[in-house]
Amino acid sequence: MKSSLGKNYWLLWGSAAVANLGDGMRMVALPLVAYSVSSDPLDIALIMALSSVPGLIFGPLVGVLVDRFDRRQTIAWGNALRAGPLALFGYHVVAGSVELWHVYILTAMLSLAEIFVDTASQPMLADVLPENLLEKGNGRLYAVRIFMQDIAGSPISAFLLGISASIPFFVNGATFVCATVLVLLVHWGSSKPTARSQRQGRDPSSTVRSELLEGLSVIRATPLLRAAAVASTVVNFCLLAGSSLLVVYAKKDLGLSSGQYGFLFSAAAVGSVLGGLATPRLVAFVGTRATLISMLAVTGGARLAFGLAQGFWSALAAFFTIGIAAFAYNVSVSAYQQRVTPSELLGRVYSVTQAMNYGAALLAALVGGFIAGLVGVRPIMIIGGLLVMGCSLLFLSSAPGAAEDEEALRLADAHSSQS
Repeated sequence: MKSSLGKNYWLLWGSAAVANLGDGMRMVALPLVAYSVSSDPLDIALIMALSSVPGLIFGPLVGVLVDRFDRRQTIAWGNALRAGPLALFGYHVVAGSVELWHVYILTAMLSLAEIFVDTASQPMLADVLPENLLEKGNGRLYAVRIFMQDIAGSPISAFLLGISASIPFFVNGATFVCATVLVLLVHWGSSKPTARSQRQGRDPSSTVRSELLEGLSVIRATPLLRAAAVASTVVNFCLLAGSSLLVVYAKKDLGLSSGQYGFLFSAAAVGSVLGGLATPRLVAFVGTRATLISMLAVTGGARLAFGLAQGFWSALAAFFTIGIAAFAYNVSVSAYQQRVTPSELLGRVYSVTQAMNYGAALLAALVGGFIAGLVGVRPIMIIGGLLVMGCSLLFLSSAPGAAEDEEALRLADAHSSQS
């Protein structure tokens, strides 16, 4: 059985690696530039909110557009169009003329373009890889994203900021140009279409609404995919309700220093890389369903342990474990979604599930802040962990049995033949 990921995959992998290196540098530099303009917590919090709003509002529409157009060109344009605003923002930083609305507009523009890139990357990855390598390909792609963004990007940005606050933005723009070139080198015609990857002709009379409903029908018709979409939304809400207040918990409840607080993210990033690399073997050994259930249970248990932690080392171990389990779960869901969804519908299916997650993130931030004002942050961490563990038990009772892969593939093939 073919085991090589192939040149097309590695070009796509390289494009994502370069782009996420730039993202990692910007994610450190942008809040610092914003803080130099305004130290109001609400002003800074709006940056995170604006990064989620485009996905919630436009995500499903982006999925429809991605399924209509060439995926390689969509990724290329999405990356290229991010370079210009970053260069312009870097110029304002050099000139000392940055205003808060510049930060907000840049955040919204980059987030919207990123939705196009991420949504198109899912079906493109599925088209350049055989089905038996989807977990391996997703694991390596997710791992390099985390490594470049959270492990490599942060220290590089800190070094560049010591020279000039504008350099990370110019470099980030250059990384998007490089990412564009790499993805355009993908030889689209060299991929071998299968029943899963062949694109169907679109009915010229179809509307955005009908095409979106067509994507939703795949989620409804595939039991494990439907259960995973609901579980992911609930888990994201439970985890992000606490994560939005992580700095408060780390400082007030755990008594961590700023350096120790930063190490939590490093531990989670290292765990995520390990989880992404280990997922193919885990899925091959126990199957998709058992992997999803077990990783949900471990994630919930680790968040519970984090909520009960009393110092740095116990918190670090819990955060490291969360990184492994949560990432293994995400890789498994992505690979399964790519495997069972007809290629011409994958953009819509992915964008709908992502819109659900964006909505959960916004709601979690609001609810978490309100509850924390009443009972504090530690109970939110503990309750979140218990709810995620409960979600894994619910998944166990409601998800399909051991033959979920074969049944889902049968449903996907039947849907594709009716399209």
